[in-house]
Amino acid sequence: MNDALLDLNMFEDSYEKCLKCNACVASCPVTGATLDFGGPKHMGPELKRLIDNQQVIDDKRIEYCTLCGNCDLSCPEDVHISTLTTYAKAIHTEKHGSSFRDFVLSNAELVGKMASAFAPVTNTAMKMKPMRQVMETVMRIPKERKFPKYKFKNFNRSFANKVHGSKRKVAYFVGCYAMYNAPEVAESFVKVMNFNGIEVVKPRQKCCGVPMLANGRLKQARKNAAFNIDSLLEYTRKGYDVVTTCTSCGLALKKEYLSIDGSDKAKELAAHVYDADEYLRMLKDNGELNTHLAPMKQKVGYHAPCHMRAQGMGTPAMDILELIPGFNIYDLGAGCCGQCGTFGFKKEKYGISMKLGRTMAESVKNLDADYTVTECGMCKNQLDQLTDKEVRHPMQILAESYERAKQLQTV
Repeated sequence: MNDALLDLNMFEDSYEKCLKCNACVASCPVTGATLDFGGPKHMGPELKRLIDNQQVIDDKRIEYCTLCGNCDLSCPEDVHISTLTTYAKAIHTEKHGSSFRDFVLSNAELVGKMASAFAPVTNTAMKMKPMRQVMETVMRIPKERKFPKYKFKNFNRSFANKVHGSKRKVAYFVGCYAMYNAPEVAESFVKVMNFNGIEVVKPRQKCCGVPMLANGRLKQARKNAAFNIDSLLEYTRKGYDVVTTCTSCGLALKKEYLSIDGSDKAKELAAHVYDADEYLRMLKDNGELNTHLAPMKQKVGYHAPCHMRAQGMGTPAMDILELIPGFNIYDLGAGCCGQCGTFGFKKEKYGISMKLGRTMAESVKNLDADYTVTECGMCKNQLDQLTDKEVRHPMQILAESYERAKQLQTV
């Protein structure tokens, strides 16, 4: 019996609680966009019920699950649906193997290191039609799909903390996107923490593993999880809070590691992990947040990433940005953006990705705000593809407001 099937058998109690109520199906963005996916109920609890005498009922449709987590959030019986589909994906990959494309897409950290080292060349090459045609033919990555740019001066090269010995201390889990594609987001986060008198350190870390889980590479994700758990616990045990600016990374550290690692150490770590906006909201509730924010008279639309909603923490980005005087932020209420991590980079999924993104694009157009805000780098990639509005991370806006306030004080 393969490893993934052995692990799947650990969730007997969870799947048996399924009432077949279809709440998960109603909340699944992919189910509403295509008949090619059987839906979370069938690909999770039902598929588990069909596994008998260690005989795997394999189903290619599991590849259409994006692991967005909406099914878990909607389940009235707290069935671990996304965990069941995670292991079903792994079973499918163990049986059929993984394509070179899926191997590349699942290794975001490796690609980021290589691409950022040759950033000017990489970014230019990714825009060339002959190169895109080759990628579509050889790797089945659609030539129409936009790619995020890579930065030569990645966060590894630019990190500098200016506060030391503070009462609160943060261990920053940067994530692949803020590390290699958007170091300006990571730099803004450090500035926001420093404006609040909080020390920031950057622990040794590997990719959170979400791209690997999405592509059925469970063993690889487990190795990364074990490394990150041990590395981050070195800091939490010294009084540091773990904070991330990526909602997918946050979901991995808080939830996914509990299912793919399941150790007491994973549980210990999860209790100390915060999304950046969630962390600031906690500071505000404790009366510790620096609220000296300069006015920013802007109208913006907010897109809530699926992996943020799956954490069940409300919309902390909106709660914090609303503290900026004159700042008007509106929830686009558009559901899933359709990029879904690596999902939208696959030719056979591209049409579904675009279909899912229409509602979001229409909401952005109808609001006609100054720009759009979201915490997720892949949601930003889809917004860049489907809309003409600038897309910013909440940390960039807060850093700008703090800096303006500082300038006003010195005038």
